[in-house]
Amino acid sequence: MRSLHSHGPEASWSWIDRLRRWAGPRPQWVALALLLLSWISLRLLSPWWPAAMGGGSDELQAWCHGVLAAALAWCCALPLWWLMINAVFPVATHYTLAQSWSPDWFLLPLLLLVALYWSNCLTRVPYFPSQPAVWILLGRLLSPRSGQRVLDLGSGMGGLGLALAARRPDCSVVGIEVAPLPWLVSWLRARWQRSGCAFVRGDYRRHDWADYDLVFAYLSPAAMPALWAQASRQLRPGACLVSCEFGVPGQSVRPLPGSGVRGIPPLYAWRMEVDRVLRPVGRGEYAGQ
Repeated sequence: MRSLHSHGPEASWSWIDRLRRWAGPRPQWVALALLLLSWISLRLLSPWWPAAMGGGSDELQAWCHGVLAAALAWCCALPLWWLMINAVFPVATHYTLAQSWSPDWFLLPLLLLVALYWSNCLTRVPYFPSQPAVWILLGRLLSPRSGQRVLDLGSGMGGLGLALAARRPDCSVVGIEVAPLPWLVSWLRARWQRSGCAFVRGDYRRHDWADYDLVFAYLSPAAMPALWAQASRQLRPGACLVSCEFGVPGQSVRPLPGSGVRGIPPLYAWRMEVDRVLRPVGRGEYAGQ
């Protein structure tokens, strides 16, 4: 029998596996911590760097910082883009500071990015605008009955909501967006076009979905499990949940007809049944047929 306190290669890999499982749900914070950890380590070691390596010059430390941070990110099994960010950020920071530019040059881009992405580091949902072809396919899920209510989660600049409200003025369309800049643009567009679509600034995770007949989401893979749980709790019988491009782990469903082809992202749809179970929308229920 193997010892429970084995210190061999298997124990090392077990420790790495536990680290990777812990880092999986929170990659942004892990990447930041790894950047800080690698910087502290290099600063502590810099007095002992040989003169042949530049004596621990700032430039050399920046390159080593990027390599070490990327290597640690790889050990934590972070996604590829986090490896690239960890590798490039220290070097880019070093060469940017070497230019002696005024900090004012960085203020406007920073404010713009904050206004555009806002709480992206918490929700892990980047800005994904949907296509007009998706708007048309989504409209076919609505029955001819008037008075239906549609909720667009993360409505961005308001393209889908405005198009759906124009196509079905008999329905109530609401878009919810947490980032200030996209919400402001969508609100102004609705005012300018005199649209019946209402845009609300807020977090869709804190919004009640119980009064809607169709909820549309174009989020990210990281957000799908929580989205599914909220839909299972809040959607009323007969209501539909539609996800653009991203499926739900453990839920097998085929894309709606007309989606997933010719550059159109797949649309996945489920309907809440009377037994409080979300089931895939059948082909016969889709008005696009």
